[in-house]
Amino acid sequence: MSKFAGINNAEITSSQCAKLLFLFALGSAALILPTSVTSIAKQDGWLSMLLAGPFNYLILIVFLKLSDRFPNLSLAQYAERVLGVWAGKAFSLLYVLFFLLLSALVLRNISDFMSLSVLPLTPEWFIDGTFMIVVIYGVYLGIETIARTGEILFGWGLFVIVIVTVSLFNQFDFHNFEPFLYNGLEQPVKGLYTILGFPIGEFVFITMVFPLVREQDRKKLRKSLKLSAALITIVSVAITVFLVGVMGVDEASRSPFAVYDMAKNINIEEILVRVEILVAMVWVGTVFMKLALCVYVLTVLTAQILNLSTYRTLALPYAFIIVPLSFIVYRNVAHARVFAMGVWTVYSLFHGFLLPFLLLVIAVIRKKRDNGSGRFPETIPQGTDSVEKEKTTEQQADRPDKEPALT
Repeated sequence: MSKFAGINNAEITSSQCAKLLFLFALGSAALILPTSVTSIAKQDGWLSMLLAGPFNYLILIVFLKLSDRFPNLSLAQYAERVLGVWAGKAFSLLYVLFFLLLSALVLRNISDFMSLSVLPLTPEWFIDGTFMIVVIYGVYLGIETIARTGEILFGWGLFVIVIVTVSLFNQFDFHNFEPFLYNGLEQPVKGLYTILGFPIGEFVFITMVFPLVREQDRKKLRKSLKLSAALITIVSVAITVFLVGVMGVDEASRSPFAVYDMAKNINIEEILVRVEILVAMVWVGTVFMKLALCVYVLTVLTAQILNLSTYRTLALPYAFIIVPLSFIVYRNVAHARVFAMGVWTVYSLFHGFLLPFLLLVIAVIRKKRDNGSGRFPETIPQGTDSVEKEKTTEQQADRPDKEPALT
């Protein structure tokens, strides 16, 4: 653990970074996306997931290229280096609005699921409020705490996925996949459109995490991200295959949370039943990870734009914006599906691919590189003796780049 972990600055490993990417992708998409893709591509929905596989990593290449040029800076910081201070701040403001909206959407996903499937009599405002308290606490503790939580959820998530798929083998019907490619590749390609915006276009959050990877671990980062992207594809294809094979296209397309409903079919000799609660627990955990990362990135972006010395003071005020906003982003689950399958892909890819790609092109043309540090000023823990405080003060005075950055 880094010396100032949980106070202001922190570090994570390349493995933790890759697991954060996996959990972010699994997040709200695991329960909602297969239903949307199946409604478009029908029995060939798994092909849409497979076609999306290369894009899981290809879109990260742009972020990695930017990270090579600015290894210790976040998106907001190197935007100012490339575009100039004011144009860079305006550029970063677009991402503040993007992650603010994304945070509200993710929070609304969890309240919709809980109110429709688990706690139908509980008010949505209570679900959102209590869930947000835990998220804000996680964001306040810092990225190391979030990453360590992710390591735990990563193992349990894979375990539950394996248990569910193995338990449903006896109900799998290959006839549900007929006729294969009835309309050629047209339907699977149409299904790919939704996946590109949700969650692939949202991977831009990782640009705020790359500078936090330990310097000695950065050589392993590309390999770790490749493995994570491959695992995202495998899990997505597996979930969609079992969804169609067990429930069929019609039932899978109608259910708002088809994966949760699929788990209700597990019944092994009246012993292994009601396994869907495990799916709910893992999904709630991955949604927590996605929302915590969104709010973390949102607060850090804002702190860097305003040149604040820490991001932590912004966590609670943003909670009072995100919770009310989650009630008005869309009217109901049906409206959310139309929004996700139409508008969101364009909006997400604009921020998640087009803008970073243009920034990379400008950086290459202008030959911009910067190896300077962009960390927040260190905060001295309580109880540190005066000698340690003087040493830290001297280190800050000698540091050439004092601009605030990641935690």
